[in-house]
Amino acid sequence: MHKAKIGVIGAGWWATEYHIPHLKEREDVELTSVCKIEENELDFLKNKFGFKYASTNYLEALDFEKLDGVVIASPHFAHFENTKAAIERGYHIAVEKPMTTNSKDAQIIYDLVKEKKVELLTPNGFNWNPLMAKSEKYVSDGLIGKIKHIDASFSSSLVDLFQGIPLSESNDHTFQPKASTWSDPSKAGGYGWGQLSHMFAGVLKITGLSPEKVFCFSLPSPTGVDYTDAISMKFEGGATGAFSGSAFVPKGYGGGFNIRVHGDKGSLFLDFEINRERLLIRTNDEKEINEETTPGCGTMAYSTQFPINTLVDICVGKKYHNHSDVSLNLKMVKILDAAYRSMKSEKVELT
Repeated sequence: MHKAKIGVIGAGWWATEYHIPHLKEREDVELTSVCKIEENELDFLKNKFGFKYASTNYLEALDFEKLDGVVIASPHFAHFENTKAAIERGYHIAVEKPMTTNSKDAQIIYDLVKEKKVELLTPNGFNWNPLMAKSEKYVSDGLIGKIKHIDASFSSSLVDLFQGIPLSESNDHTFQPKASTWSDPSKAGGYGWGQLSHMFAGVLKITGLSPEKVFCFSLPSPTGVDYTDAISMKFEGGATGAFSGSAFVPKGYGGGFNIRVHGDKGSLFLDFEINRERLLIRTNDEKEINEETTPGCGTMAYSTQFPINTLVDICVGKKYHNHSDVSLNLKMVKILDAAYRSMKSEKVELT
């Protein structure tokens, strides 16, 4: 059996709680190399997870042995340089959202992926949800007609992180998330990069639209990043959109994710709430489709495993479907880059 040689760049909170354990569950994976900037934690990572090599230098981790794939879970601002180096070596990539933190870098990554003929995904777990794929098909099949308007919201219980306070839910985890990743404006902190990236990944997957113009209001945290976002958008082809996000959901309630897509023949409603996932379509000719999951799913069922399994399947040559590819992520970065520019300029910004 061919085993995929996988490297991990950025073995912090999310990687050690989810990505690496999921990799270890696969019999067709060899955990080859790992990078973490804290030198005193390298032996711990090797012993706990079985990596062959550990380094504080991501280039050394990439070059220790020829790899098949790399998981990049470093802080937002490092995604571009880490991802670029991995692609240049011909490795398949799972890079945490956002893929990059500006449109110029995103275009460079897109061009490199095409040039090197590698696969890139971001593990936006909602995009692997079956109702997402069904929504995408209903829209592409023309059930609701030409898209005229989209509205969506994404809310979370993360007000502490955006204040620079450690996440209380992670107290018993191997590592805690570095608050600066979320709360430092110079490191691409903020609700947009951190959370609305999930929302726009879903919106873009379902609709396939391309952004054109963006305007954004935000509420700043004490550290200067956005707590909340209110975004108006125009897409190529004329469709409009209204999008919002908030970190102010009380702890223990999980938040929510809702998408509404309105066309000239009907509307699609997709909800991910606590203990519920629902897809509802109503058309102008009075057709109705209503699909709802059993209790216990919803936002608590965000998939951390399926995207990592997809990376491994790519590496070992199995059939796969990439639900958050480089083309989608290029569009997503363009939206968020324009939104952050709009926050500062208080003007409509082009993508």
